[in-house]
Amino acid sequence: MFEEIRNKYLYNKTQIIVLNKQGLVIDSDDIIYQITPQTSIADFHPFFETILSLIDLNEKEYTFSCIHLDINSKKTSLDIIFNSGSNDLNPFLIFIDFTKHYNNFQSIAQEKNESVLSFHLSDLKNQQLESEKNFKNKFLANVTHDIRTPISASLWFLGMLEKSEINAHQKELIDLLKETNIHIKELVDDILDLSKIEKGLIEIEQKPFDLKSTLDQIEKLISHKAVTKGIDFKLEIDENLPRNIIGDKKRFIQIIINLLDNSVKFTKEGTVLLSVTRDKVIKNNSILMIKVSDTGTGIKSNFKEEVFQSFKKLHNSKKIEGLGLGLSIVSNLVQLMNGKIDYTSIVNVGTTFVIELPLQIKK
Repeated sequence: MFEEIRNKYLYNKTQIIVLNKQGLVIDSDDIIYQITPQTSIADFHPFFETILSLIDLNEKEYTFSCIHLDINSKKTSLDIIFNSGSNDLNPFLIFIDFTKHYNNFQSIAQEKNESVLSFHLSDLKNQQLESEKNFKNKFLANVTHDIRTPISASLWFLGMLEKSEINAHQKELIDLLKETNIHIKELVDDILDLSKIEKGLIEIEQKPFDLKSTLDQIEKLISHKAVTKGIDFKLEIDENLPRNIIGDKKRFIQIIINLLDNSVKFTKEGTVLLSVTRDKVIKNNSILMIKVSDTGTGIKSNFKEEVFQSFKKLHNSKKIEGLGLGLSIVSNLVQLMNGKIDYTSIVNVGTTFVIELPLQIKK
């Protein structure tokens, strides 16, 4: 009798979704909504992006009341239970359909929905930030001297091997190993830079440097990468640019190289363009307008608030390497140099990053 009552009154009102620790859907009974297996739960609806930050919290359970979903023209009002699982239990979600109940008390439900969502999203955001901070600190403990030293040693040995008598196939293998080691070293450097920025340990230097030769140096570095990938790289420089300026040359190069590396990475064909012009002069400061444009994959509009966040990858492709730190470092460095950064993007057309950077003109 109990089973008969349960099937009659509860079967069509509850749905169970089982996840793995990466937030991918393992199984769903699809009672209320159809959810494709092996896809991220965050792809099902933006609300579930917040769920991903809770998965690492073992044996925690949360109830989200009166969540309104409108998917494929099907509108529901659900109570959602999330259990983060444990070592022996996968994370799972339970949808409980209270659409009819909440519709009967629409005004009360709406007020409750707004207050509850506001509370939970604020709480989840704090937990997510804390989780990211803990992850980063734990990761940093393993990537300082203990990783940099063997990488440097490996590169030295590979350099010695290159000078020995080797055949073409052996040289190809050595080149591959060098690229891998250099990539790991760049990741380590990015993480350490981000940590220093957040701890306030990076100071912006004010030293004179030659702007034209610096841009030529950047052009040589990026041109090789672009040619290797089979795309064009162009550099456009305003004739009115001051030659000698005062600022942090190292960070200036780092900002532009990170943006250009990002553009080359996401551009399969077409052009990457670096444009540097002088926008205006204010109190002996030359405001440089730096634009990095590409014909790459573009950035989805729903990532607008996340583009400059740490450890945020704007793609799901395993073929594109990186930890999602480049744009975060750029944004932080631009702010430290009293500049501004923004971007425009169209998916499958391209992206343009624009930086306004004040640099003092050397007299």
